[in-house]
Amino acid sequence: MSENKTGKYFKYAIGEIVLVVLGILIALQINNWNQSQKEKQIEKQYINNIIRDLKEQMNSVDTQMKMEQSYYESAGYLIEDYNKDQAFTLDSIFYKHATVLANRKTFVIIDPTYTDLISSGNINIIKNQSTKDQLLNYYQELERIEKIIQNNNSLLIDQHYLKTFLKNAYHYENLNETFGVNIEKFPGYVVVPNYETDIEEISKNVILKDENKLELMNTITIRLAIAFGHYESLINVKFDTQSLIAELEQE
Repeated sequence: MSENKTGKYFKYAIGEIVLVVLGILIALQINNWNQSQKEKQIEKQYINNIIRDLKEQMNSVDTQMKMEQSYYESAGYLIEDYNKDQAFTLDSIFYKHATVLANRKTFVIIDPTYTDLISSGNINIIKNQSTKDQLLNYYQELERIEKIIQNNNSLLIDQHYLKTFLKNAYHYENLNETFGVNIEKFPGYVVVPNYETDIEEISKNVILKDENKLELMNTITIRLAIAFGHYESLINVKFDTQSLIAELEQE
């Protein structure tokens, strides 16, 4: 101070402060860069996992479409058979197709990665807003299709078609052929008596009644419409899945 060096000390102190601040800013920048790189890696892993899920979803959609097509074809066969002479041909082919229509396939959603993104709050790690919106819309549509198929299976097939079919047309002609299993493999199996002679005759008499033919035909037609509606919806799901896969693979 006595030698009038105060200005030099102030300059030195300011220089030190500037260097410290610059060091902090550089450290923060490096930390932010590292964090950004880490988030990019996590985002990339999520996207790869979503692509994997979507490819598995394609297999699920294809399986569901094949099943719906089999229902549509069986219903179409029965309707064409009836239209020939306004009567059902109650033979093994009739019961085969009618039994196919008593089945139904539950639509399976493959979404473990999307579920993790939502439940963990990591959905915002997907930086591209357009991609994020596509994911949200896609899985919302999947859930909608799943509910439609589930409700139709439960209300229109399990409760309506199956009940009408069993009441108006069905008899167990051959358990092995009907269910596709060899019951003799089961321990303690019971030998089922041959119902063919009397039960088949009862079945034919039941289906000859006009009101029963009408009810069964209406039910088969509804079953065909359900299968067709499911199939059309699944075509759209398949297209959306393919488009989303292509979009994500460009990320």
